[in-house]
Amino acid sequence: MKLELQRSYRKKLITSGLVYINGEEQEVSVINLSMTGALVQLNCTAMAESLVNEALVSKIIDFYLPKLRLAGTAEVMRVHGSGRANSFALKFKEISYNIDNLLYQRKVYRKNMSVDGKIVLNNKYYDFQSINVSVDGLMIQLAETVIIAKGIRTAFEFDQLNLKGEAQVVWMDIDSGGKTVVGLKYINMNTDNITGIPRFAC
Repeated sequence: MKLELQRSYRKKLITSGLVYINGEEQEVSVINLSMTGALVQLNCTAMAESLVNEALVSKIIDFYLPKLRLAGTAEVMRVHGSGRANSFALKFKEISYNIDNLLYQRKVYRKNMSVDGKIVLNNKYYDFQSINVSVDGLMIQLAETVIIAKGIRTAFEFDQLNLKGEAQVVWMDIDSGGKTVVGLKYINMNTDNITGIPRFAC
């Protein structure tokens, strides 16, 4: 009994959902679900060989489970889990509950976009490269290891897009190469009055 209690409760479940992999929306079936993650199976077997492989491990993807009204981002922990073909295990990183199906449009998914920018972290300016963006936030990568507290507010700027704003750090991770990957949620966009945060030099 103690061993069972120490593990995250996982419920066997078959429901449909959507994930966003390599710039494309894919239909999946949820095999089982827990408070920390899920095991999902790609419905399109024709796409399985090119999408469900070891290169998918550690990637951050978007997911949407309409019947459960859940949406967010998750990290792929392993592929072909539990002996099921075309399946992969997800660990939730950011999750929103009670999502309204009518409001959660495809535009909310992140679009792969590589653009250089600048961000203020720990009272210091860093160059970053965006990985993907959405209407709610963006994922960026720093070329060095930077320890960042979750929940802090920061300022960012894209020179090429003539865009700047304020965002909150939702999560951060260090990849195998020592680079820092950060998930940001927009607070204000195109604002010149960001209080409590160092301003970018003109």
